[in-house]
Amino acid sequence: MIIYRLQNRKTNWGDYGDILVSGMTAHLDRHNDLLQLERTGPYVPPLVNSGLWDIVVTDKVKESLMMSQLTGINFKPVIKKHIVELDWTTWDTNAEEPTYYPQGGEPEDYILEREHSESLSKRMGDLWELVIPTIGTFSNENFIFSGQVFDIFKADNRGYILVTEKGKDWIERNAGDWVTFEMV
Repeated sequence: MIIYRLQNRKTNWGDYGDILVSGMTAHLDRHNDLLQLERTGPYVPPLVNSGLWDIVVTDKVKESLMMSQLTGINFKPVIKKHIVELDWTTWDTNAEEPTYYPQGGEPEDYILEREHSESLSKRMGDLWELVIPTIGTFSNENFIFSGQVFDIFKADNRGYILVTEKGKDWIERNAGDWVTFEMV
C-alpha cells in the first residue's frame, strides 16, 4: 500500500511563512482535552497541520469530510484562544521575504505581539481538530501497520500525518490549498 506524508505547503519566508500558514497549537496546553489555537485571521487554510500531529479544519471542510467516506476521522472543537488581525494573504507570496517582519523578530511574534480580536474570531467561524488514530510504527524507514488501516492516520514514533492514496486524492480535491504530500 502506498502512503503519503501530509505537510504544509512552504512559502519563501521560512519559519515566518510557516507560522502565518499554520498558526500554533503546541504553544498552549490543551484545555479540557481541546486544542487552543493561536493564529492570524481572517484567513484560515481549509486544512492545515498546526502542530506536530494537530490538524485544524474549517467548518466547511469538516462537513465535507463527514460525507467523504474517508476512514479514521473524528472531530473535536478548537478553542480559538488568541486570534489576531493580520491578512498576510494580501502579501506577495512569491516574494523572497514577507512584507514585514514582526517587531520582536521571532515568527511567533506575528501572533503574540498583537491583541486577541473576539469579533474576528467569531467571523472566522468554527474550527475543528481532525482527530486521527495511531495505527502503526516506522521501523527502518518502513511503516508497519498494527491494526485496521484508515485513510488518515499517524505513526506512534514519528510526528507524521499519513494518508492513503484515497485520503490524498480527497484532500487535494477538497482542501489542498496549503498542504502537499510526500510518498513515504
